[in-house]
Amino acid sequence: MESTSVPIGHGHADAETTAAQRRPGDMRELKGMFASRALRLPRQLEQIALFALAKPDLVAFGSARSIALACAVSPTTVARFATVLGFDDFRDLKAFFQQHLRNARMVSASA
Repeated sequence: MESTSVPIGHGHADAETTAAQRRPGDMRELKGMFASRALRLPRQLEQIALFALAKPDLVAFGSARSIALACAVSPTTVARFATVLGFDDFRDLKAFFQQHLRNARMVSASA
């Protein structure tokens, strides 16, 4: 499990409109979105982003409710986080993280 500290800028409540994001293709692209500060997130969404980067396995296999509890936000906020990042919904975000973990396992198995 990879844990990376990525700076994420505090933004305005209208992150959805300023982001107009295309779904990231992989974890490197997602981290790049945060690092470039092209995506400015309100505090609650930032909390989820930091959690997701630190614990991708819990996002991949957790529920919106379990992630919400860990981040002290509502499940609705977790769903909004997914759409702000360009995913269709929370299920799409989970699939993205599951694919990331599969790719990471394949890389470590071939090393």
